[in-house]
Amino acid sequence: MPMQMGRLKSLRTLSAFVVGKSTGSTIGELMELSHLRGKLSILNLQNVVDARDALQANLKDKKDLKVLELAWGADNADDSQKEKDVFDNLQPCMNLEELTIRFYGGTNFPNWLGDKSFSNIQFMHLHDCSNCWSLPPVGGLPALKELRVGRMKSVQTIGVEFYGSTGSSLVQPFQSLEKLQFYRMPEWEEWVSSGSGGADFPCLQQLILKECPKLRGSLPHDLPFLKKLSVKGCGVLLLHDQRAASTRNMDSYKSLKELKIEDGCHTSVLSLSETKFMSELEIRNFNDIQCLPNINHLQRLTLWNCPTLSSFSKDGLPATLTSLSIYNCRRLEFLPHEMLAKLTSLDYLWIQNSCDSMRSFPLGIFPKLTALIIGNCENLESLCLIEERAVENLSHLNGLHISGCPNLVCFPRGGLPTPNLTWLKVGECDKLKSFPESIHTLTALQYLDINNLPNLESIAEDGGLPPNLQYFYIHNCERLRASSSSVGNYCNWGLQALVSLEQVTIGGRGSDEILETLLKQQLLPTTLHTLCIYQLSTLKSLDGKGLAHLTFLRSLSITRCNRLEFLPGEALQHLTSLQLLFISECDSIQFLPEEGLPPSLSYLSISNCSALEKRYQNKTGRDHWASISHVPSIQINDEVIII
Repeated sequence: MPMQMGRLKSLRTLSAFVVGKSTGSTIGELMELSHLRGKLSILNLQNVVDARDALQANLKDKKDLKVLELAWGADNADDSQKEKDVFDNLQPCMNLEELTIRFYGGTNFPNWLGDKSFSNIQFMHLHDCSNCWSLPPVGGLPALKELRVGRMKSVQTIGVEFYGSTGSSLVQPFQSLEKLQFYRMPEWEEWVSSGSGGADFPCLQQLILKECPKLRGSLPHDLPFLKKLSVKGCGVLLLHDQRAASTRNMDSYKSLKELKIEDGCHTSVLSLSETKFMSELEIRNFNDIQCLPNINHLQRLTLWNCPTLSSFSKDGLPATLTSLSIYNCRRLEFLPHEMLAKLTSLDYLWIQNSCDSMRSFPLGIFPKLTALIIGNCENLESLCLIEERAVENLSHLNGLHISGCPNLVCFPRGGLPTPNLTWLKVGECDKLKSFPESIHTLTALQYLDINNLPNLESIAEDGGLPPNLQYFYIHNCERLRASSSSVGNYCNWGLQALVSLEQVTIGGRGSDEILETLLKQQLLPTTLHTLCIYQLSTLKSLDGKGLAHLTFLRSLSITRCNRLEFLPGEALQHLTSLQLLFISECDSIQFLPEEGLPPSLSYLSISNCSALEKRYQNKTGRDHWASISHVPSIQINDEVIII
C-alpha cells in the first residue's frame, strides 16, 4: 500500500488494505478513515509490529463497514500471544454483517468474537486458524444465518462454549442459523450438544460435513427443519445414537429433502433416505453398500462409483423419479423392463461404466424422457423398440448420446421415431456399421456428432441429413467412403440445401477423402459460418474451388494437418466475410498466400508451425509481412502483435 493512506480522510471505498512490513502503510493509517463503508479486507496482519498499533485502526468507529475480512499470512511464524493481542484490538463496529477470519495464529479467539452485542452479523467464516483448539461462542449471535469453519487443525472437541451459553441457560443457541459447514477438520473427534434440553439448531436447513475423518458419535439429533445434508469423508460418524429408537431418528430429520453421502461414510447415514420428504439422493465413492434402501419418494438419484452395489431396493425405483445418473457401478443389475416401465416421470437418464449385464436397451419405455446418455457399457449390443407406445413415448426425447459401447451393432429398424430430437452424438462404437435410417425425418435435429466409428460405412443415404442441422462433426470414421457414382453418397447427404448449417468440423482417420470430395464438388452450403479442419494426415492442398463460394464464412481453423503445404490464396480472397483464421501444428506450410489474406480478416493465429513462425514472427521479409500487415491482431504462439 502507498504510504500516508491516512491522509485520505474522506475515502469511502477501500476493498483491501495490505499491512506493510518494513515499508508502506502501517495499520495505524486506518485511524482517520472513518467514512469507509461496504467491504474491507485487512491483509498481512502478521506485519503488525505492536499490538497497540492495531488499536489505532479504530475499527469500532467505522460504523458503515458491513463486511470485514481479517487475514494473516499463510506462513505466519509470529508468536501466538502477539497475534491474540492484535486480534483483541481489531474489534469492529456492532453494525457489521459479515466477518471472515483467515490464517489467524493464536491459540484461542478474542472475547469479543461471538459477543451477543454483534446483533447484525449474518455470515461468519473461520478458515485456517491452525493453532486454535476451540471455537468462539458464536451460538449467541442472534442474526447469524451462515457459519463456515474449515482447516482448524488443532480442534479436537466442539463443546458447550460453542453454543454461547451453559447447559443451565435458557437462551436458545443459533436461533437464526440456516446453513452450517465444517470442512477439513483432521483432528476433530467429538461434537458435544449444548445440554439445554432443546434443539441446538432450531432453524438449520443445510448441514455440510467434509473430510472430518476422526469425528465419531452422532449428528445432532433434533434438526426439525433440515432440508439438505451432505457428509463426505467422515468414516466413523454415525447417523444417530444406535441405542435410540429408529422412529425417533426419522422424526429428527422429518423435513430432509436432499442427502449426499461420499467417500467412506458410515452406512447408517443411508437410512435417512427413507424419510418421508426425501426427494434427492446422491451416493459417491461408497464401498460398503450392496443394495439400496427403500427410496419411495425420490425425484433425483445419483450413484457414482459404488463398486459393490449390485441391486436396487426390492421394490425397484419409485415412479416419482425424474433424474437417474449411474456411473461406475458395474455390478448393478439393471431393472427388468416391467420395472422400468413404472418410471413414468423419468426425464433424464445417464448410465456410464455400469450395468455390465445390460445387452439391450429399450428405447421408448419412458414416456417423459428428454435426455438419454449411455457410455462405456461394454456388453450393450442393441437399442430396441419393444413397447407398444414406444413411438409415442419418444416424442419427448431431445438429446441422445451413445459412446464407448464396442459391441453395439444397430439402431432400431425403421429409424428413430424422435421428432423433437435436437442433438445426437454417437462415438467409440467399434461394431456399428450404419446410422439410423431416414435421419432426414429428424427435422428438429440441430447438433450431429459422429466420432471414432471405425466400421461406419454410411450415413443419410436415404434422404440426406436433417434439414435444420446447425452443427455437424465427423472424426475418425475411416470406412466412410464415396460410392462408385460420380459424387457418391455425399450427394445424398444434401449438405448444399442445409441453409441453417453454421459449423462443420472434419478430422481424423478417413476424413481426408471426405473433405476433398466435399470441396471438389462444392457440396458445403454457401451459408456456412465456421469450418474446422484438423488431424488430416494425407491432405496436401485445399481445393480452392470448394472454398471460394463460402462467402459467408467467418472462421476457418486448420489444425494438425502435417502434410498440408499451402493455402489457396485466390480462393481465400473470395472469403469476403472471413474474420478469424487459425493455423496450428502445420509444419509443412512454408508461407501464407502471396495474394494476401482477405481484407475482412481481423484476427490471425499461428501456433506450432515452425516455418511460418520463422518467417513472420520477427517481421522479416517485407513482401511476406506485407501480405498480412493489414490484419489488426496477429498472434504467433503466445506473442500478440497489434497492428
